[in-house]
Amino acid sequence: MGFLNLRPKRSLVPRCMASLSNEMILKHLLKEIYFIDYSHVRTVNVKEKGCKPGDITGNLSESGRVVVTIIMNDGTKLAHHWFVKIMSKQHRNIDLMDKFNIFENEIGFYKDVAPDLLSFLNNNGIDDVEFDIPTLLFSARDEEGAVIILEDISELGYTQERDEQGGRYLSLEKAHLAIHAIARIQAASKLYNLHREERLEDRHASLRRTSMWRDDDFLDRLTAMEENFCEVLRKSSEHDSDQLLERFQSTFDSGDKLKLVCAERYAPKDTCAEYLQHGDFHYNNLLFKEDEGEGMKVMVVDWQLTYTGRSTGDLSYLLLSSISPDDRHAHEQELKETYFDCFNGYLKTFEASVLSDNMSVSEDYDSDVEVDVEDLEQDYQDSAPLSLFLSCGNLLSTDVDREASPDIPEDKWEQATVTFAYSLVKDAAEMNII
Repeated sequence: MGFLNLRPKRSLVPRCMASLSNEMILKHLLKEIYFIDYSHVRTVNVKEKGCKPGDITGNLSESGRVVVTIIMNDGTKLAHHWFVKIMSKQHRNIDLMDKFNIFENEIGFYKDVAPDLLSFLNNNGIDDVEFDIPTLLFSARDEEGAVIILEDISELGYTQERDEQGGRYLSLEKAHLAIHAIARIQAASKLYNLHREERLEDRHASLRRTSMWRDDDFLDRLTAMEENFCEVLRKSSEHDSDQLLERFQSTFDSGDKLKLVCAERYAPKDTCAEYLQHGDFHYNNLLFKEDEGEGMKVMVVDWQLTYTGRSTGDLSYLLLSSISPDDRHAHEQELKETYFDCFNGYLKTFEASVLSDNMSVSEDYDSDVEVDVEDLEQDYQDSAPLSLFLSCGNLLSTDVDREASPDIPEDKWEQATVTFAYSLVKDAAEMNII
């Protein structure tokens, strides 16, 4: 009688970037991603690439860009470029990531939610639509950690470029492009729920996870963010800055008020529409490239906080956090109308295709699937308080900011930060948010 082999099965989920070179892990990844039989491989090399300012990065997990160079037995040379995100049990953010299923949420979006939406559209005769998101190559999770491997969009030419003062502001062209990209995905999600018996958020549990917005520890983080913002605003020399500071503090002066503001995002009492939201839709998660002959393109990344909620949460956050004060003053209504038109335009186009694929539709068919612009406008106003509050967290410059713009002196950074803080609360007062 032989002895049972009681040795535990070795995990094939990498624990850190260095473990990508482990032969067993690499053999598994090449087979899963490219269907490569490792016995046909002569040599393989994994090299981590340094991230330059403007490259895609990950903030809550270990991440990096790698190039995998393979030489096959027949001499064929292959090079694959990955962006890898790894969450191990030893990572400093593991408690936060586990508590709110943040890493699992991102896996769920790339692996299940986005493909489900595209499959719904494709099955209803909409074959030419694409979402502006990175391609998922591989994902896995076990008791010790998780990994996500995406195509390296920085290698494809996508990057983040700051303005002349080093600010994280989108040009109007880029803002319009980002709005088109998110409206397309959100229209698909709304139409999905209109035509499928099982709603998207019921089919995918990650879209119903809202515990973070009710959690006391998370609310404490928001309170600390508020205090930092107020410290910056106190440095403003504008004549009404003290009054605006007082109004801001009185609007968000308790944990209970913060809970109510958060609830308006994920569980609104009164809204015209609820559908998929990115949850963190701002400058840092948008990368662009100029494609010769095709113009500017965008990629929307970091889908860790996706949820189903109030219709314009992403839009209000984008405009408050990622548009320069001058552009926001001059073009906010224009940008809102771009979203309203895009969202309803995609809804109408997708709806016509869905119906024509299932029944005869006359040429003068007038769809009622669109959402009334006045209702979208009201949702925008109701989503703005939390978007304002979250924008405060994007205020303070970081080491990454300074590395991206090393020629900007410290006093210029501080002045730009104070100016943005003042403009943010000034706009909030004009919008009656505070």
